[in-house]
Amino acid sequence: MKHFDEIAYERISYEKTEIELNHLINNLNQENDFQTFIHLCKRIISIQNHVEEMCDYADIKNMRNCSDSFFQNEMNYWNVYKPKFNLLFVPFYESIMNSKHKDKLSEMMPDNFFHTIAYQLKISSDDIVELQQKENELMQKYRELSKNKIMYDSNERSISYISGFCVDKDRMIRKKAHDAINDYYYTKQKEYDDLLYDLITTRNLIAKKLGFDHYVNYSLYKLRRFEYDYKDIHRFREYIIRYIIPLCKKTSKWQKNALSLEKLEYFDAGVFFHKMPTLKYYGKELLDEIFKSFEQIDSQVSSLFYNMIHNDYIDLLQRDNKVGFAITNYLTETCLPVITGNFKNNYLDVQTTAHEMGHAFQKYCASIQDRKYIVSALLKYPTMEIAEIFSYAMELISMDYFDNLFNEEDYVKYCFMKIYNMVNSLPYICLVDEFQERIYSNEDLKVEDIRKTWLELVTKYQMETSNTGHINLETGGYFYRQSHIYLNPFYYIDYALSSFGALAIWDGCKQNIHLFKEIGAVASYYCFRELIKQYNMPNPFDETTVKCISERLGKILINLNNQLNNN
Repeated sequence: MKHFDEIAYERISYEKTEIELNHLINNLNQENDFQTFIHLCKRIISIQNHVEEMCDYADIKNMRNCSDSFFQNEMNYWNVYKPKFNLLFVPFYESIMNSKHKDKLSEMMPDNFFHTIAYQLKISSDDIVELQQKENELMQKYRELSKNKIMYDSNERSISYISGFCVDKDRMIRKKAHDAINDYYYTKQKEYDDLLYDLITTRNLIAKKLGFDHYVNYSLYKLRRFEYDYKDIHRFREYIIRYIIPLCKKTSKWQKNALSLEKLEYFDAGVFFHKMPTLKYYGKELLDEIFKSFEQIDSQVSSLFYNMIHNDYIDLLQRDNKVGFAITNYLTETCLPVITGNFKNNYLDVQTTAHEMGHAFQKYCASIQDRKYIVSALLKYPTMEIAEIFSYAMELISMDYFDNLFNEEDYVKYCFMKIYNMVNSLPYICLVDEFQERIYSNEDLKVEDIRKTWLELVTKYQMETSNTGHINLETGGYFYRQSHIYLNPFYYIDYALSSFGALAIWDGCKQNIHLFKEIGAVASYYCFRELIKQYNMPNPFDETTVKCISERLGKILINLNNQLNNN
């Protein structure tokens, strides 16, 4: 494995790439010999892989050091040219779909490649390039806003740093951290509101130019939601209200009792114990100990983790000049995953590391399987609701091996908080999804409607505690911190849909993780419904399934809570 910094970055010339691709695609359209046709396909896909890798490499470098002027400039270039590069490959997709060799190609390319091409053709057009460039520019503004520093304890600190104190055992320290973050967002309300309104307007214009009513329907194609639509998602959200929210209300009562409180406040969110689970290790030491845990799980997982750390494909240590979220990218030429994040120096760092390593190891398994096929960069990730199955599955699998990171009581607390967070995140995820659906489908949307819509849904999903008590929350500004809403619209319900499959993989990996490897290797080749049917996973669109899963999660929480009460 070469070091991450040894990857040779270049700004790819759009003009030269256009000339080369036009030549190759013209030859492809005229080619009768199947083997030559395949050779041309591989060359075109190789060019696409190089474009994807260079763009992703610049993005990763920019996320890891937001003040690096070179990669800031490179991202300005890619924000303008990446939509144009994407269009260069549309004639290739058309050639594939119309080729007389298509039947033979299906033996060498996964079926999902052809599904993806069909969807890609529906959302590609010269008419939207300028709008996509504007969208990229607006998203960059959100990143710029998010890297602002806040005065905290007489020092300028990043939001990521301050958020680490939001689960402190001292209630006043928690309040101070929450207030610092909320104060910042409140002073920036107009900027965040206007930015989101501009994004909604721009994205809806993109959708309408392509013949969609609005971005909601467009998103089904962009996110490759094969074989299901918003009717299915509506049902799923109703099942969460019906079966998961009552469980959340029950855990809220436990939380009040555990914290000896009459009333929970916004700064009690995510805190269940007077003393939350405390890590034995932090920073680099924590990563070293997590490696030991992964050694117990599987030698391939630990080997990948070790090599990624020592070659800088994992960068999770806390710095002020990094993005505040965690993400896993996949480099399509180097064929390796890259993890970027910003530790908060609390127990959630363990969960974050496991989550991103789930993505990374799935892509590692897939990269081996992909050698048997011709795989386009269009399949560099599974569909998102499938991708998140593996991140959550790794959180659950590794939970059983993380006892070395805590003392005995704190380890049980960590396990409890893992399941507790999983349960309590489901209504919030549905809230975010319905929020986006409403604001993008409202033809008469005004800026002031955005926060009003958020507050209406806070009531519907019974999340008042975390959305009241501070003027930023009372006026509907909680969502500013949710980067997906600005950067990855409609990629959020995936976290809820995936949790059911993650539980199934966890069940099948108690002795070893062969099942994780088996499904992870082919994850990009399947649609979501196909995958859960093929591997007999719970169907989140089935009411009985959601009811049974809620009962199971409730029993796990009761068992862990009893263990803690008996200690």
